[in-house]
Amino acid sequence: MVNSKNAFWQALIVTIFVFAAGLILGFYIELSNVNKSDFLIRSSEVDFLDQQIKTSQLSGRLNLSCESAKQNLFDFADEIYAEALEFEENSAQSKLTEEQRKILHKRYDLLRVNLWLESLELRDRCGEDFHTVLYFFDYSSKDVEVKSKQTVFSLILMDLKGKNSEKILLLPIAANLDLGSVNMIKESYNIIQSPSLIIDESLVLDEITTLEDLEEQIFNPEEVKKIIILKP
Repeated sequence: MVNSKNAFWQALIVTIFVFAAGLILGFYIELSNVNKSDFLIRSSEVDFLDQQIKTSQLSGRLNLSCESAKQNLFDFADEIYAEALEFEENSAQSKLTEEQRKILHKRYDLLRVNLWLESLELRDRCGEDFHTVLYFFDYSSKDVEVKSKQTVFSLILMDLKGKNSEKILLLPIAANLDLGSVNMIKESYNIIQSPSLIIDESLVLDEITTLEDLEEQIFNPEEVKKIIILKP
């Protein structure tokens, strides 16, 4: 009987110890995930300030070539995209609230809006030797039709960017997070639904059929217009 009681208490102590250790470990893992997400955002903000100085000030003062300025712009866009993907993976594993995720996502959207503005200044100074594609989508949409359409858009845009990495600046931006600057762009270009694209600040698309058709819209817009006009 004594042995049975001793075994019971030993088992209970071990169970409590394992449970407490699990709680402590879980706490530190969650804290690490939150800190890592916050670090990614702050790192992106520092990178953006660095990018602003390089593109809007140093490029002109140091007489950097347009090709160098363009490469800096594209490299930074790629860095932001990679960091955003890492953030999404980390936030999915952590217990951040939905509101916290939205705030962090807004920061990335603002970085991309500013990056787009920098690209416009660069094209004004250096000519149109690359194309911009703003991709507006609904963040965490519950609408099955919208989610399905956004999946198609995303796959085609990934192929487009992979095929034309040095010719297209692709900037995905959430359209439904109530950011004033994003709303101004949407209003200016009459974006009323997601997903939608703004191509080279002149063409708005809310339908994509194939990668080939999208490339025609981007690289041969005048030919596309001729075809539309000639249709009976």
